[in-house]
Amino acid sequence: MLETSKDVLNLLIGFSVLWVALWFSWILYQVGRTLKGVNDTISIVKNIADNVNEGISTFKSKAGNAAAFLTVLTKAGQEFTKKVQKKRSASRKKTTKTNEEK
Repeated sequence: MLETSKDVLNLLIGFSVLWVALWFSWILYQVGRTLKGVNDTISIVKNIADNVNEGISTFKSKAGNAAAFLTVLTKAGQEFTKKVQKKRSASRKKTTKTNEEK
């Protein structure tokens, strides 16, 4: 089987090529696992960002509705305050008239 040193050299070259092929396969496998981990991490971060964006959108819509409602309440409060001030001024005018007549 192994008659010359060339046969031994060919056998060693064959084993070396096999080891290099196995090593490259292992490296490619590790690179693939790393890329899958990065992809999973990016998916999780994207999901979190989408959830935050959805929360912000919900908050904006609710805050917009609350702001519109608050505007209506503020205007109603102003109108109420004006009416109360008119009644107070009218009642003060009455009391000053009655005090002047006495």
